[in-house]
Amino acid sequence: MTFEDFENYSYFYDLPEEEESPQSTLSIAHMISLSFYSVAFLLGVPGNAIVIWFMGFKWDKSVSTLWFLNLAIADFIFVLFLPLYITYVAMGFHWPFGKWLCKMNSFIALLNMFASVFFLTFISLDRYIRLVHPVFSYKYRTIRNTLILSGIIWISAAVIGGPALYFRDTATVLNNVTICYNNFHVFGGVVDFTSASQMCIFANTVLYKQLA
Repeated sequence: MTFEDFENYSYFYDLPEEEESPQSTLSIAHMISLSFYSVAFLLGVPGNAIVIWFMGFKWDKSVSTLWFLNLAIADFIFVLFLPLYITYVAMGFHWPFGKWLCKMNSFIALLNMFASVFFLTFISLDRYIRLVHPVFSYKYRTIRNTLILSGIIWISAAVIGGPALYFRDTATVLNNVTICYNNFHVFGGVVDFTSASQMCIFANTVLYKQLA
């Protein structure tokens, strides 16, 4: 059976009625996750805002302050979008914010992840060059070069995270619950799942396409 046949195949299950109903309460793991996300938001917004204020407006510009300023900006943008995901989990993975915020929320998460990794890498590399190669550091370790590298990092992170703006989509599933997911295939505006097992098949299909 080809994959196209698999997509067009019909599945029928005779499941008990209680298995077709979504869970009305969050699991302990989800509640713990919500607690961590909430703490990260409450501490991350003012914390990163203070770092941005001092390094961007109060302290003298240097190579080190520019690296940490960009890192703080990446984290600040990410924590600003955390309430969307907190609400998504708290509502039983129902996305009420529409398609474009679904795309933007996922894009910001990827942008932060790659930008943070790149900036942390360059911070480590910068310290290595400063200690081990002082002559090279004195010649090329300048604010101008740091700004150019920072721009390249932001553009690279945006390009890598860019597919989220295209593939992320929303779909209405069981009991009018809207999910935010990776749509690698042209599904209809409404995906009607009549059982939990069919929802698993949908998830496996999306995963298969992602890995293919």
